[in-house]
Amino acid sequence: MTRAGSGNLPAAVDARGLVKRFPAQQTPALDHLDFCVGSGEMVAIVGPSGSGKSTLLYALSGLIALDAGTVSVNGQTPDRPAAWTLLRRTAIGLVFQEDWLIPTLTAGQNIELPMLGAAIDKSARVRRVRSLLADVNGSELFDRRPASLSGGERQRVAVARGLANMPRILLADEPTGELDTANSRAIIDLLKRLRAKKGLTVIIVTHDLQVAEACDRQFLVVDGRGTDQVIVKEHAG
Repeated sequence: MTRAGSGNLPAAVDARGLVKRFPAQQTPALDHLDFCVGSGEMVAIVGPSGSGKSTLLYALSGLIALDAGTVSVNGQTPDRPAAWTLLRRTAIGLVFQEDWLIPTLTAGQNIELPMLGAAIDKSARVRRVRSLLADVNGSELFDRRPASLSGGERQRVAVARGLANMPRILLADEPTGELDTANSRAIIDLLKRLRAKKGLTVIIVTHDLQVAEACDRQFLVVDGRGTDQVIVKEHAG
């Protein structure tokens, strides 16, 4: 399986004929949309507000049920909620515009939380948390609670939490939407560095031009339909 676009990378995500309708909307949120991303790519999903960008991201992670179409992730095509839950636990990391950190837990505990459903002992979990915090330049945040963190620090912790179970794919919905320009640049540089270090496939929904331009290519969604006819940039490793 290969993706559309430049090169012949194996497909990490291959979505075909996606349809999603919401009762309150006349236009389908997804209208027979096809979307394919190669392993190791970093792709921005762009488009106007209400175009279906976030709906596409939720469909790629199994967080919403589709009316039609299929999504394959690393060659697997989940067909029931339990299968999607397992795939999110093992292969897909999620980062949202809101960091959703639990205020009563430390940064380290927030990152550790997704590991509790996996067969990882406490000492191994703590080692991984410290390694992930080092990856996001946040080693000093381990014992701090969210209220004491800046917006950029909170989002770095959220990225580390998204990587807690060592996924091969990271899906991010407006990860810089609440950040200033400097922190937005820092988060996108972080994602690029982690992509290179860990071989991640990164898919980002964004309105931020500097985020979109930092990706390998952009996928435009308008009225639930998608096109790759945006400038394509070769993946530089």
